[in-house]
Amino acid sequence: MSINWEFLLEKALDRRQKLFEESAGLTNCFRLFNGAAEGIAGLVVEQFSDVIVFQVFESEYQLESSLLKPIAEWFLVQRKAHCVYQKTFVRDRSHQTAGSEYYSPEPLVGSPCEPEVVVQENGLFYEIHPFSGYSTGLFLDQRENRKALASGSAGKKVLNLFSYTCGFSVACASQGAETTSVDLSKKYLEWGKRNFEKNHIDWVRHQFVAADSFEFLRRAEKKGQKWDLVIVDPPSFSRTKQGGVFSLKKDYSRLFRAVGPLVSTGGGLFFSCNLSEWNSKILGEKIEQHLADFGQWKRQGTPSYPNDFERVTTPISQWMGFKL
Repeated sequence: MSINWEFLLEKALDRRQKLFEESAGLTNCFRLFNGAAEGIAGLVVEQFSDVIVFQVFESEYQLESSLLKPIAEWFLVQRKAHCVYQKTFVRDRSHQTAGSEYYSPEPLVGSPCEPEVVVQENGLFYEIHPFSGYSTGLFLDQRENRKALASGSAGKKVLNLFSYTCGFSVACASQGAETTSVDLSKKYLEWGKRNFEKNHIDWVRHQFVAADSFEFLRRAEKKGQKWDLVIVDPPSFSRTKQGGVFSLKKDYSRLFRAVGPLVSTGGGLFFSCNLSEWNSKILGEKIEQHLADFGQWKRQGTPSYPNDFERVTTPISQWMGFKL
């Protein structure tokens, strides 16, 4: 297929030029290209400081594979980057293993970087892993949500469920919140502690709980614990090493009903997901249906989508409300 890829990439960077200028000195990680929405299906490009990461979705990618290297070289020059890495997502990932066939420490172009790279977002620092695994450790589409939730969190008790590498917790703690981060993975919680350290926040003053979120919520309700802000950003689907399965489509009712009692009066609940079948309207209807049993709630608007994500085909769905 003949596509003027250079024209499309130039157009994409032009759309972001104002964002780059306004973010100078505060943020150096961005989504540079959004696949089919910007003209090249199956190619998503993100920049983390001077490292660029290509996400190539095999089932959608429409260009010749030989063009990936010249495209990477183009981005390297245009964004003054050090290297470009490629991660390939195959058509059927049910049997896909973590090997160099899919992501590699060898860059597509440029010189190899360190396994850990520190990036800046809204003045805060986060550790990302550019090539070891499919996710880098920081979901850039949550940038404005982290900023907004942090801005009103001073002095509050904040619960961050499915916390991953604790990005929301770091943002809130930077403003004086007392945070509790819950994730099944000890590895990601340790990563989260390093993110605290990179921002000179004493993580010892905060809680990091390696546990199943449902089990944690059950124990917390039994103890009568409540939080001023509860942040819930679950995966659409996940599988544990012990064989357990979490499916948002299947488990959402149980999750909403477990969270509702733990929000203090006057406190807030923020819920976000990237389930392709749901939009924010559908998500809101599902949440409000289950929260009604735990008091009155006032829905509040959520931040606008980050400018570099405006053209994504499946944006995150989000809901924010306060308990009256």
